[in-house]
Amino acid sequence: MPVVEYLGPEGTFAHQGTDLIRTVEGAVAVVPRPTVQEVVHDVDEGRCDYGLVPFENSVEGGVTGTIDVLVFEVGQARIREEVVVPITFGAHRRAEHVGAPATTVLSHPFGLAQCKRYWSERHLGCCDTDSTAEACRLVAASDDPGLVAIGPAKAARLAGLVTVAEGIEDFPGAQTSFALVGRDGVAPTGDDRTTVVITPPSEGVGILLRTLGPISERDVNISNIVSRPLRQRLGEYCFVLTLDRHGDDPAVRGALDDLIGQGFAVKPLGSYPAWRDR
Repeated sequence: MPVVEYLGPEGTFAHQGTDLIRTVEGAVAVVPRPTVQEVVHDVDEGRCDYGLVPFENSVEGGVTGTIDVLVFEVGQARIREEVVVPITFGAHRRAEHVGAPATTVLSHPFGLAQCKRYWSERHLGCCDTDSTAEACRLVAASDDPGLVAIGPAKAARLAGLVTVAEGIEDFPGAQTSFALVGRDGVAPTGDDRTTVVITPPSEGVGILLRTLGPISERDVNISNIVSRPLRQRLGEYCFVLTLDRHGDDPAVRGALDDLIGQGFAVKPLGSYPAWRDR
């Protein structure tokens, strides 16, 4: 049975996303891991078959921790699927503390950022946790009557908490795209995306235009672009592009070959079916 690791613990949005995987047939064993780095490295080094990690949020943007480990730390792991999970948050407490005044909310930094109105209007303190599920577990284990966990309902149920408010996110309808990474690719479907890292040979005026030119000239749409520092000297960056075609598409191959011919370094991060709600 294939093993799919995900950013845990149990009850996270990544855990919910494992139920939505489409490119792995049959039953899978899902295993939580504490960090994105461990998930991706386990895939890269063959300790598991696949890993599901957050890639982009519709409110907060790209998840740089995931992007950086794929760009700088691994060589075999590739994105083979995107999984989009609706993001909604609730406020959860221990049942015996529901009537007590709330003083502090606990959540992952993304959760705190997406529910700022809830805690700021109540003048509550904030405490970062490694995940929303961890926030629920910490509140469940604490005797402090003022603690409130912000997280998904599944995490609250697993921790035995009571939900005191639902849908507390500032931007209803938010979504997070998760990347399913593996060491094998998937065939084109006709509706695909490709994520690729492009490192210019030098910095200077017009470098972004030089990077994008061969792609736009071939009418390949770029649906996302993220710049990441190269970690050596200030002002040196690579670009992480998401193209709306499969990497086997002749236009994509031609554009990347053109860039390589100009001295750009190109690292494919994977081609995968575009997510469409069913």
